[in-house]
Formats: sequence, structure tokens, C-alpha cells
Amino acid sequence: MELVPFIKIYFRYLFVRVFAPFAVCLAACTLLWVMVDIYGNLEDFLEHKGGFGTVLWAILRYYCLLVPDMLVLVLPSAILISTMWTLLALNRRSELVAFQAGGMAPVWLFSPFMIFGVIWTFVLMFDLNWPAPMSLVTRDRLLDQAKGQIAHSNVFKNLPYKDRTDRRVWFFQNLDTNQNTGAGVTIREYNAQGNDLRQYFAQKGEFTPGGFWRLTGVLLIQYNPEGGLEKRTNYEQLDTDLTTPPKQISLVVSEPGHLTVSQLSQYIATSTATQENMAKFRTEWWYRLFYPTSVLVLMLYGLLQGARIDRRDAAAGVFKTILVLIFYMVISNLVLGLGNNNKLPPVIAACATQVVFGLVGLGLLGARYGWWWQLLVLARGHTKRNETDVEKTPEGGEVSG
Repeated sequence: MELVPFIKIYFRYLFVRVFAPFAVCLAACTLLWVMVDIYGNLEDFLEHKGGFGTVLWAILRYYCLLVPDMLVLVLPSAILISTMWTLLALNRRSELVAFQAGGMAPVWLFSPFMIFGVIWTFVLMFDLNWPAPMSLVTRDRLLDQAKGQIAHSNVFKNLPYKDRTDRRVWFFQNLDTNQNTGAGVTIREYNAQGNDLRQYFAQKGEFTPGGFWRLTGVLLIQYNPEGGLEKRTNYEQLDTDLTTPPKQISLVVSEPGHLTVSQLSQYIATSTATQENMAKFRTEWWYRLFYPTSVLVLMLYGLLQGARIDRRDAAAGVFKTILVLIFYMVISNLVLGLGNNNKLPPVIAACATQVVFGLVGLGLLGARYGWWWQLLVLARGHTKRNETDVEKTPEGGEVSG
């Protein structure tokens, strides 16, 4: 019981200590990302015909809206560097030696960092599921606006879409998901045997607020169950029972990174594309699931190098940590590329880097600090306490505590 208040004070102390280095590292990594990105986009911003203030405002707005996407790239690196930075600062003032001399095991020593990493893992998971994809969707539109052009990122021409769930094939000469309208609309409905049931040929289509398609200038051709022609009817305007929204139809030409997790799931469930074409969508879906764990995986190497007692190896530890980060990024991009091109199963491509680097990091930490034995001792101590909870009654019987 005497150890509990000490652990609480220690935990709060280290948990707070890691915040300042993390904020500095996150800001530095973000600034570096912006500098690299703006080098490729600066010419597009300068094409804007407005003055200096207008161009500056366009650049600031562009990068503020891209913060969620930047966070995906820089957060794991910031966690790695800030963890090592904090531990090196503690080591420089011999605080780590004092903790260990007082009987503090590495399992408890590293626990505030791991909790800190878990929190940011969930933040990154949320960011990947919705804000980051949405920020990518607005990128091209903002660049067009910066150049004084009209954004056409949500206008699609000659767009086919096959819905195997509702057994429909759609074709639009022009589909505008901003206005929820289409032109040159052709819709074919078929039964389980592949025979045509209905065909719509419409000059225009509008997806109404009521959640259905309203067609204008319509020729409706109906067939019997065997596929034979039954009736042809012309309508000036027709409210249909078709409820597939334009945004779902446009997913067929969207980039996987621009879709939310729910949109990816919806597209994977309804698409009839080939295995090769679907590989990048399935890999992206698994990537969204496993990538947030990179925060914890890279933190292991920050703990490994930052907690070195020998101060003379500090520079070598920093160099090794940078090498680990470079190798991690290279290998991660390599296996994801193999998954996107259907050379590896999507789930393996998405998790291989995290699993390999995670196991190696845990193994090195366990070998250096012996915390496998410490966890075993803690487990045995917990079992022994459970056994001592059984107390003898005055009559000699046993009552569970």
C-alpha cells in the first residue's frame, strides 16, 4: 500500500513531462511536412490573379484544412522522437538512475509513456476514419480555387456503375455529386438469372431530398420474367423507386485514400470489379485498422534508445532511432505497394510492418530490461494473493475472502 501514492506521483510526473517535447516535435514535423509540400504546390498558388494577401490567405487556408492528413504522417514520428527526448532529458539529470535505485522496475517506468501512446493511437484511429480522407477530398478543389478556376472534382463524365446488391447497372454521361444531378442517364435492372426487367433512358436525373431519383424525359422499357419485351412507355417526368445516392455511385472512380472507412466498406461490399482492381481498396481498409498501432510500435524504439544509462551512447541512440524510422517508412511503403498491386494479401500488407517491428521492439526491450521476468513475478504475486484470500473460520472451515 505504501507504494501506491509513489506510483501515482511518478506516473503524473512523467506523463506531464512528455507533453512539452511531444508538442514541439509535432510542430516541428508538421512544419517540415509543410515546407516539403509547399515546394511542389507554390507555383499553383502563385497562378492566382489576386494580390499578396489573397495568395497568403489561400495558402494558410489550404494547410489548415490539411491538418488531419498531416497528422496521419507526422504523429508516429513525433511520438518516437518525443519519447526518446524525454528519457534522454531524464537521464541527463540522473533521474532514471534515481528511479531504478529506488526499486522502480522498467515495467512501471515505461507505463506513463505507453498510456500516452494509447491515447494518441485512438486519436489517430479516429482521424483516419473520417477527418483525414475528407481533407484529401478538398485538396484538389482548393488548389483549383487558388488558381482562380472552378473546382470540378465532384463532376464525373461517362461514369458506369454496377450495383450487384440491387441488380442494377447505371451509366451517366455526366454526374454532378455537388448538385445531385445527372445527364444522359441509363439504368438497367435484371433478375437473378441475368434477364432484363426494366430499362430507363432519361435526359436528366435528380436525386431528391426525399431520397429517390426523379427522371426527366424518360423512356421506360419493361420486360417479362423471361426477358421478352413487354411494354414501352414515355414520361415527361417520373418519380422512381431508385434510392442509390450519387455519392455511392461515384465511389467507383474514387481513390481509396479519399474514402472514409464506411465508404470503403460499402464499395467493397457492392463492387463487381476484378480482384486486381479491388486490391488497393481492401489494402486501404486494413491499413486504416492497423496503421494507428504504429504510434505504439515506434514508441518501443524511443523507449529502447532513450532509457540507455550510458550517456556517451546518447548520440548513437539518436542516430539508431532515426535509422529505425527511415527503415520503418521504407518497408511500410514497400509492403503497402505490394498489397495495392495484388502481390500480397491485403491484411498481410497492412499489418506486416507493425507486427515485425513490434515484435522486434518488444524482444529487445525484454532482453535489455528483463521485464518478461518482472511480468511473470507480478502474475505469480497476483495468484498468490488470490490464494491467501481464503481464510479459516473459527470452526475450522474455509470461507472464500
